[in-house]
Amino acid sequence: MGRIFYSTLAIGIAILIVLVSTTSKHKPAVVAHPESAPPNVTPQIDSIRTDLSGYIWPTEADRIITSTFAEYRRLHFHGGIDISTGNGTGFNVYAARSGYVSLIRVSPVGYGKMLYVRHPDGYSTTYAHLQRFNTEIEERVRKEQRARGRYPVEIPCSPNDFPVKKGDLIAYTGETGVGSPHLHFEIRDENLDFVNPLLCRNVVTQDSLHPTIRAISATPLGENSLVNGQWVPARYSARMVEANVFTIIDTIQITGQVGFGINARDKSNGSRFLNGLYSHELFIDDSLICSVTLNRAPSEDAHQIGLYYDWRLIREGKGRFEKLYVDSPNDLHFYHPKTADAGIIHTAAFAEGPHDFRIVSSDISNNRAELTGKLIINHPPRFSIKTSKDGLKVVFDKTEGLRSILVFTRRFGGDFWNKQSITPHQNDHAVDLPTTASNYDIVKVIAENLWGTESRPQFYFQSTPQGSAGRIRLEHEFEKDFIRVLLRAEGDITSPPMMRVYEGTKELNVQFFPLELDQYVATFRPLSSFHGTRRLVASAEVNGAIATTSVEFDLHPISVGEAGTISYDDGKIQILYDSTSVLETVLMRIGKYSRDDAPEIYSLEPYHAVLKKGLTVRMRIDPDTEKQAIYFSQGRSWTMLSSTHDSITNVLVGRITRTLGELAVLVDDEPPSITRIQTSRSRSRRPQISFGFADDLSGVDYNELNMYIDAVPVIPEVDGEHRRAIYQVSEPLERGSHHLTIRLKDKIGNTAEVQQKFTVQ
Repeated sequence: MGRIFYSTLAIGIAILIVLVSTTSKHKPAVVAHPESAPPNVTPQIDSIRTDLSGYIWPTEADRIITSTFAEYRRLHFHGGIDISTGNGTGFNVYAARSGYVSLIRVSPVGYGKMLYVRHPDGYSTTYAHLQRFNTEIEERVRKEQRARGRYPVEIPCSPNDFPVKKGDLIAYTGETGVGSPHLHFEIRDENLDFVNPLLCRNVVTQDSLHPTIRAISATPLGENSLVNGQWVPARYSARMVEANVFTIIDTIQITGQVGFGINARDKSNGSRFLNGLYSHELFIDDSLICSVTLNRAPSEDAHQIGLYYDWRLIREGKGRFEKLYVDSPNDLHFYHPKTADAGIIHTAAFAEGPHDFRIVSSDISNNRAELTGKLIINHPPRFSIKTSKDGLKVVFDKTEGLRSILVFTRRFGGDFWNKQSITPHQNDHAVDLPTTASNYDIVKVIAENLWGTESRPQFYFQSTPQGSAGRIRLEHEFEKDFIRVLLRAEGDITSPPMMRVYEGTKELNVQFFPLELDQYVATFRPLSSFHGTRRLVASAEVNGAIATTSVEFDLHPISVGEAGTISYDDGKIQILYDSTSVLETVLMRIGKYSRDDAPEIYSLEPYHAVLKKGLTVRMRIDPDTEKQAIYFSQGRSWTMLSSTHDSITNVLVGRITRTLGELAVLVDDEPPSITRIQTSRSRSRRPQISFGFADDLSGVDYNELNMYIDAVPVIPEVDGEHRRAIYQVSEPLERGSHHLTIRLKDKIGNTAEVQQKFTVQ
């Protein structure tokens, strides 16, 4: 919702003490409306702050919901419910509770025509995508549009302007704004946060259908965390066992800190629409680990949906997974327990070995689906290879739970490993290896525990090969709060590699761990106090000779409570942050590239980082070039961020408030287009005039869309989604020739004008 509304409504909250009497000349006619809930539905009451039992179903349209509360939208939670109107328009919309109309909004995009009704307890209801308002409100809107000379208006109202009683007719359903015909209905609390309308006993639908669980995800959340031996998220498809019972066939092995996510959908009776669910519970061995109950969602910080839905999995095309864990500070109040790491499975807190897990997902009518599966919670065996006068030994940190030791031997240059398996005694901390120095050059040892989890390999070289070193290279991956480095070699790495990390004046030694003979891995946490180039220098003995390599990259950590300026590309772009910019430390990377639509694009990564209050952007421009602006993208089309220009420094200033992404200074000197002007014939001399419009880059400024008939301003209905405007002449025109003028500006000031004559018979 717009910030203007937040300010307006906040002032209203402070001023309003009691709701004035609803007796007024503006009072709409009262329409009878049933309040009884459908049978067989358990009433839901949110008793935290108010009694929600007084709300009624807000329309005469059927009780079919096409989208439920808090469903996924790309950059925000769905703040209410969408009610089907059967692809039609014009159904009555009723005040769901007594109060007064506090705000009227008319927009060509977004929610279209929308009403806000304020109630005595400080709560509000909203009604969006309306076709038109009731007679009294419609007259007020037309008056304001004529006075301002434009279609979009936002009209704050006092308690005396349009008081309403529960059940009063306030509007009619439509399809204004974005989307097909439906009614979008919200309830907001006194803090303007979204409240689930289905908590109201009278705002419910017939629903006896159980949800469907499609899949779950398991995500490693730390440097030493693994899922099935890998550090990347794993996806598991659910298999239906019987009605509303699902299972995961694979046993999931986890180590360290791991979070589960769920992909589930729901239907209600008589509806073909797939909806979101109301609650999820995660159990391990019948102990509740975490629950999610979607009673409320933030409005001002609705972009924090990126902390609830796993954006990484969405970007990878793996599906929409709701996180059953908290891995970032947030303003999401629907997790329980309300702790900083709710739902994260810390395997050190569990006994090693097999465990059962269970996820119960419910819709608001308490139809449930249950998913079960098996976990192996354990830690790979840890050991080292030692030499003695009798040969080689494997020395373990602990021996409990060991099942076998796999010993592989090979000659230099050989293609195959010889394999032997040893079963250790339960209390053997050191185990002799059955090797003979004459039959191998390399020994590889892997230990396996009772649950089938294998350790990382360890290597021992009986001798050192003689030859030229193979080349090595470094690859780095950015995780949330650390960096993973892979070292790959063209040959056998014959002694453990080493790496030094240089961050300004600081140096850090980092240890590698083996993955294979030619691959090692390391992790490190960069200094949050240093902005700039990190230099990684690694050395390794490959084929018996030393090889070195290095890699550099820029990194700009933005920490909570800190303020500063990041300058890049000789100061062409600056990023300013303050103590409220981020929810948690963001390891920001800045890159530069070009493509056909922009010569200089600056990428700010990671794209899935969720900001708090955001970052200020300053970008240098050519002072001799006009119509320049900052544009923002997340891999899609460009959106104009700002054309605010400091003429002294020749800098454009803008602000990104939700996520990181791509920035560019682009020139838009192309005016918008006005097309397909049509004038209908009318025997009543009241023709309908329509036209299309478009703008390729900056976007249409709807406040500057003007239409005149014989130099007299008129206000057309503007459909921003379909880029079409329609004006229905209200008073009969004189027969003969008339002059039509249409003027249109884009958001950077380019102007288009079309003049055309039409004839009224």
